[in-house]
Amino acid sequence: MKIVRLLFKASLLSLLFMVRTGEIDISPMLSLLKVKYRTTTEYYIERLADIGIFLMVLDFVQFFIIYLYKRRKKNQSDDNFTIGIRHIYSIVLSMGLVLGLLSLFRIDARSLLTSISIVFAGIALLTKEYISNMITGMINTFSGEISIGDNISIGQHKGKVLDVTLQKVHLLNDDDDVIYIPNILFHTIEVVNYTKRQIKRTSVEFEIGISHLNNVEEIEKMLVDTLQPFNDMIQTDSYYLRVAEVRKDYVLMKFQYILKEPNKELERVIRRKTVRKIVEFISLREKIVEQRTGLLDKD
Repeated sequence: MKIVRLLFKASLLSLLFMVRTGEIDISPMLSLLKVKYRTTTEYYIERLADIGIFLMVLDFVQFFIIYLYKRRKKNQSDDNFTIGIRHIYSIVLSMGLVLGLLSLFRIDARSLLTSISIVFAGIALLTKEYISNMITGMINTFSGEISIGDNISIGQHKGKVLDVTLQKVHLLNDDDDVIYIPNILFHTIEVVNYTKRQIKRTSVEFEIGISHLNNVEEIEKMLVDTLQPFNDMIQTDSYYLRVAEVRKDYVLMKFQYILKEPNKELERVIRRKTVRKIVEFISLREKIVEQRTGLLDKD
């Protein structure tokens, strides 16, 4: 189907070139019109042919750049480069269509911009965020810092990058919710890209009350024993329970491990099992504390 569409576009482009250069004589068709409409009709046909040629050539340029790039990389999936080329294509296409419509109605673009420069200045102010997001989106695309499929954390959001558009980054979090984050935020707040680091360490954060904590080694051993069924998929001796922060009433901890192969679904299963075990442990500790308190009250 791609070859058929390509041949059709090539045939259409050749036809438009022949009309524009005069190789196809349209005089017999125009002779049916009244004399006063003939010149105007010729003008509109030429402008429409110009717009058609522009659209076809731009489409061919985009197609061959992406085709040659994928052939050289031997990878048919989209990456940041192909997405960036499509973004450039969209921008150039929009600008070309605007200029084409202006020429179709015999409006000089330079004179128009000069005469309504104040209006355009106001429009620029109103669309400042849109333009900023678009520029940042282009930078994000070609910089390679963020790619489709990366697991990132930005602000309070964490998840997998589904798409990078000119305005927003589409993020899929652990609850399968799609979050749309404006591109400008990627240059104003800190972003953590877990995929880019060499060691793919997975971290499960949780808080535990001081009253429920006897020693860290006990909790670490409990969590390691809980994940015994996943030993074949987790690197040996990569388990590590770290105290991240100590507060007055609670301790913030991070239980970390390294998967042998990145697997988002497996991470989700392990995280769910770990969190449930922590909840069970805290509930048990609360019962023990309540029993001790009750015994002290009786004494």
